Amino acid sequence: MTTRRTFFKQAGLGMVAAAGAPAIMNVNAQQAQVGGDRFKLAVAGYTFHKFKLDQTLEMLKKVDVHYLCIKDFHLPLKSTEEEIAAFHAKCASFGVTGYGVGPIYMSSEEEVNNAFAYAKRVGVKVLVGVPFNRIEKRRVASAELLKLINTKVQEYDIKYAIHNHGPDMPELFPNAESGIAMIKDMDKRVGLCLDIGHEFRDGGRCPVKAMSAYADRIHDIHIKNVTAPDKSGRGIEMPRGKIDITAFVRAVRKAGYDGACSLEYEKDMSDPLLGIAESIGYFRGVMDATR
Repeated sequence: MTTRRTFFKQAGLGMVAAAGAPAIMNVNAQQAQVGGDRFKLAVAGYTFHKFKLDQTLEMLKKVDVHYLCIKDFHLPLKSTEEEIAAFHAKCASFGVTGYGVGPIYMSSEEEVNNAFAYAKRVGVKVLVGVPFNRIEKRRVASAELLKLINTKVQEYDIKYAIHNHGPDMPELFPNAESGIAMIKDMDKRVGLCLDIGHEFRDGGRCPVKAMSAYADRIHDIHIKNVTAPDKSGRGIEMPRGKIDITAFVRAVRKAGYDGACSLEYEKDMSDPLLGIAESIGYFRGVMDATR
């Protein structure tokens, strides 16, 4: 039987290997990084919201991760073609590919249009988004904007992944089920960015069940671990949390998911590298131990 202690030991080995491994953009090397799994191991851009792009890429190189979900503080929505080309060139010099953009919050038709145009210019096929109406001081999930988004995924052939927000924002896609309820009759390119931490924090909902139930609508995944199955839960290094990461990895494989599993690390955000390394190493250890 594989225990948490076994995983932790493998995680440590993974971190040592990651610290010395060069970043490589070769496709076969990237596939080998995750042992031939269909899904990619990545980091969500929000993890680095206190860091400039060069610092972000240096950290990704140290943990041997080659995929990044792009946040607009690294590549603004109004970026020109030249600025986008320079961004991609900089990423490539570190062996990193920006595979998607977001989360992008949008509360108007103009903001939806701008977000899709931006994703097209950047050249990605996944747009992580949060469509909402502002009611007094609350953000509320917008059925009207989702109808527009349904037309945009067909126009652009870009997947739209709604980011769930947990119990902190109960009217703004608190869990996967709430998102699916609003999009179930739409084009399947309108789907979810399943944040497993927020899913679990919303009353202990099971990320494994969400992955299994909605696999064909999950276009991106934010992986993390948290301290409790309720609103008090906070982000923590992956081997120390309450989510069953082993079961989740197995569910991702069983579903045949071929998108990204992006670590969104929200602890020690002014100095996150050690926590990122421990979490990435642990996740790789779980992958190896369950393969």
